[in-house]
Amino acid sequence: MSKELPLKIRVDIRDQWDSPNSSVNASVSSLKKILGHTITPRVVWPLLWEAVKEQFPDNTTFVPLVLRYTIAWYERLMGRLENPAHEKWTEQFLNSITEVSKAKGLSLHIEPAHGAATLPTTKWNEKLATLELYIPKADPVSQLQLDSNYDRCFENLFNPDVKDEGWADLVSGTPTTGAFASSNERPYMTRLPVLDALARPPDLFKSTAPYTLIVEERSPRIVVQCSHEPSLELIAAYLNKFGKTNPDDYERRNILKVELVESEYCYGVFDTLTIERNLTRREPINPVMLFAFIEGVLGYRLINTNGCCKTYTLTTLLK
Repeated sequence: MSKELPLKIRVDIRDQWDSPNSSVNASVSSLKKILGHTITPRVVWPLLWEAVKEQFPDNTTFVPLVLRYTIAWYERLMGRLENPAHEKWTEQFLNSITEVSKAKGLSLHIEPAHGAATLPTTKWNEKLATLELYIPKADPVSQLQLDSNYDRCFENLFNPDVKDEGWADLVSGTPTTGAFASSNERPYMTRLPVLDALARPPDLFKSTAPYTLIVEERSPRIVVQCSHEPSLELIAAYLNKFGKTNPDDYERRNILKVELVESEYCYGVFDTLTIERNLTRREPINPVMLFAFIEGVLGYRLINTNGCCKTYTLTTLLK
């Protein structure tokens, strides 16, 4: 393997991509059972790395991201092929690829995206008779954005000049018009995501809406739990920055101790925030400012109150 690549990336390619037991190879095999043709993913790794490496200060995330985008491509294509609603599209797809598959075999060429693209895109290169997947030099996108964009690209695979009116909504993660308008009919089928196609917890839950936030008044302290770590970090930072100093405390600490607690699910992720007094007192803490911050600043919406427990949700992705 090319020595132009960092050692960690070469190891990841060997273990996560080239291995016969890799998830991407499993996706290729699964698609072949449905389609009857093998579409082989091909990557010129040094070229792709050189184009996007500035986006990966931690190079351990590079191959997993390419793997996630690629597996999602196979999964969305399989979902479309299995859906009777796309029967005409499937017929057109088969007509386009069958002769190519017999002549030289089908490939999915994975390349760096052009310009300032922010979402992975795919297209059919009629001139070269190949499928192409473009990886942008951009932050990882949510699974919803990824799937929605692939759906759009597949829908227009043979009509690349078609403009989708719902594109602006799709980018925000809430498609409402055009080919992705919501329907009262239940979807024919949806596929569970493949494990290796999911981002690591710190990235997955930042980009997966709806976010859930729970506030419990466990007198004499308040416990806030949230699936979106940056929300908790902002609450903690704000309360600590403007915290009132206790004049009766010789250490001159804030009256309230606001601390982030690491998740028990995985390392490096904080999913709990505790608020309590630095000096022991039994009076409950006034939660009004906290509630106002959660709804007014962060934009969460209260959906349930059960005694001293309030549950909030937010469907808009936060950056």
